[in-house]
Amino acid sequence: MTRAARFPLALVALALLGTLVPTWLRAQSTVCQPRGEIHACVAEGFAPIVNNDLAQARDEAIADAQRKALEQVSGVWIDAETITRNRMLFDELVRTKTRGVVQNTNVLEAGKTPDGEFRVKLEAWVKAADVQERLPDLVSELSLIVLVPEQNGGRAQTQPVVENEIVTKLADANYRVLDPAHLQRIAQRDQLAARLRGDERALREIGLKFLANLIIVGEATAQPSQNTQGIVSAHARVTARIIEAETGRVIPGGNVSLAQVRGFAQNAGTAGERALGKAAGPAAERIVQALDRYFGQKNRRVEVRIKGLPSLDDYRAAKDFFGKLRWVSGATDGGYSQDESVIFLMYPEKILYLAARIREEKRYRLLEFDRNRILVEYRA
Repeated sequence: MTRAARFPLALVALALLGTLVPTWLRAQSTVCQPRGEIHACVAEGFAPIVNNDLAQARDEAIADAQRKALEQVSGVWIDAETITRNRMLFDELVRTKTRGVVQNTNVLEAGKTPDGEFRVKLEAWVKAADVQERLPDLVSELSLIVLVPEQNGGRAQTQPVVENEIVTKLADANYRVLDPAHLQRIAQRDQLAARLRGDERALREIGLKFLANLIIVGEATAQPSQNTQGIVSAHARVTARIIEAETGRVIPGGNVSLAQVRGFAQNAGTAGERALGKAAGPAAERIVQALDRYFGQKNRRVEVRIKGLPSLDDYRAAKDFFGKLRWVSGATDGGYSQDESVIFLMYPEKILYLAARIREEKRYRLLEFDRNRILVEYRA
């Protein structure tokens, strides 16, 4: 395949990725006008010139401009750091699912900037319905956002006890949890949590932004109750909901509530922290249990077809490899053949994540995949 033939798909991939050029480099406006199903966008893109490679810089600047057009049409800005961590997923999505999102491009201006970058101004025709339809394919079922702001005696806790315990328990159970510190840099926690209360659109946008389908939102509070001969008691209350960003629904068993959990100390602040600490463990355990039940019900059978396995021993090795991949809960025989062998996997996550992980393994070449099937070729 020639470089020119590969170019359109590479552009769409980089346009979705948006990682090669930090978004803070330029604050340029992107204008999109709807024309039926197609949005005509004018956008500017920038890229650094590395080793005087103008052709590469031009490609990346075009990709940057196309990414801005896609964001404008979708109405969702996807966090660049999140995309960086999931770059392989974007590559697989683009190679198999995003053909035709960007219908056409026309470069209006191109050239070097005074500060040594490459600038491109272009027109891009974006199929809006396809953007909205295909972006959710990237959202992980098993990634979680945790938003449980905490107050002790009416003051915000700088080091939240309950939320930290929830995150720790989730990580121990092998769930992917967004770093709360990163989320805090993106938006004020209390404001963001307030938006999530009953706001289905906000849920969906935040889920897309961080590629996560489940958001745990709630609050934890502690208040002093009484002082008995210098011993202060406080009671803690924790509430949390596990919500599907895609639907806005609370998952079965996803309402967690604890109240009147008491702590004691010689001052109100320490008593409140102890009460919150006592509530944190049970709240986290209930959340993990609800998630385990939820994903246990979401398990589905994925058919993996492997071309060119030379022997039955290689088939058994392949079954062992696939069975040990993250979140695969079972691997069963589907039949061995030197032409094409079959292995069945039980898997709760979106197939895109399994395909991306398989592609990282040098022994297998990923050929194609859909919702319930993956086709790979064995490499000796």
